[in-house]
Amino acid sequence: MNDNAGTKQGDLSAVCPICKTQAGDPLFELDCGNSDGSTLYPIVRLLCCPTCHHCYNAITPDEIEGLINYYNVEYAPANLGVIDTSGDRPGSPGSLTTRRYDQLFESLAPYLQHDHSILDVGCAQGGFLDYLWNRGYRRLAGVDMTDPYIAKAREKQRYRIEKGSAESLPFDDGSFDVVVLEQVLEHLIDPVLAVREARRVLRSDGFFCIGVPDAARYGEYHFFDFYWLLLREHIQHFDLFHLDALVRQTGFELRGHRAMALAVMSDRMVMPNLSAVFQARGNGQSGVPGRDGASLRKRMQTYVDAEKSLLQKRKLGIDMVRDSGRPVYVWGIGREFLYLYEAANLKACSIAGLIDANPFKRQTCRIRNMPVVDSSVLASAPSDAVLVIAARAHADAITKCAEGAGFKGKIFDL
Repeated sequence: MNDNAGTKQGDLSAVCPICKTQAGDPLFELDCGNSDGSTLYPIVRLLCCPTCHHCYNAITPDEIEGLINYYNVEYAPANLGVIDTSGDRPGSPGSLTTRRYDQLFESLAPYLQHDHSILDVGCAQGGFLDYLWNRGYRRLAGVDMTDPYIAKAREKQRYRIEKGSAESLPFDDGSFDVVVLEQVLEHLIDPVLAVREARRVLRSDGFFCIGVPDAARYGEYHFFDFYWLLLREHIQHFDLFHLDALVRQTGFELRGHRAMALAVMSDRMVMPNLSAVFQARGNGQSGVPGRDGASLRKRMQTYVDAEKSLLQKRKLGIDMVRDSGRPVYVWGIGREFLYLYEAANLKACSIAGLIDANPFKRQTCRIRNMPVVDSSVLASAPSDAVLVIAARAHADAITKCAEGAGFKGKIFDL
């Protein structure tokens, strides 16, 4: 962890995507851990543009290649392996997902007509397209870059689903009345390209709906230390000011926005979300944001400082477990675990077992040659063992499952 980290010469994303300033000011550096051998880059190097104050991660060309591979070989397969228990029937969308679609639709509904043609960019398995279909919309299409998601979406045979990226849409000019980019723009190295593509495929006066995590409110929704930075696939950190500054350069005008909160994975994990609707107008406005944009830098620094204090407390707790010499089992081999393993020195504990409910992780992941197994291992755990729950979003369910499996040790809910 380094507050004065620089960027390597040639880092593509060291260029601000909004105003094209060549070198950002370093705000923070965080080792997120890479003991699972992921192709996802392990070090977050958070920068702030000295000109427009947009905040973003620096990422090298090699790391960009690894990030692209990550979506197909790790991200999508792991997500497809998640068992959603919040739906009312097998195969139904979970209640949290439905609530997310409800919020998105509420932002978009004032601008929608039932005969509109709608494109969902980054459609994944087509969940939001299903939602719109059930509300009577029929002129629907989706695009995604991950093969497993595309295959699932095409199984429904309802919509035109194409493989492609937000930066290069496989559709003709002026094909759609509405383009939706929900939880996508923050993933992009150069979001300007995606905005230009949305403008190209939209008809005159078409609408562009964008949903992104709201960086201005990261500190208001603490879930886990640095969690909104541990999401390393999120390269850009937008607030409304900078989102508007990005989009208006390509000829869009802000029509409406909503600051919301989304429960993700469980009610424990709530993400600040910003939803904005723009309309295609004119040829764009030049220039960069003025001094009002500086508030994002202050908010991001406040967020980082608060999380650093929490990390120090986390280290003390893990040091106590380490010094006790008790065998440690860890449930949840995801980004929280990897961060704790490195930044909080969990790796110094006497780790006796790694547990995860996701079959993809059990099949593919090893930590220092230790396999990831299911919860049955807890039945034979000694009574002085400690179970560290790293998957904090599912802590309540994990606690019940561990007790049901006969675990007699101490449960440590981080």
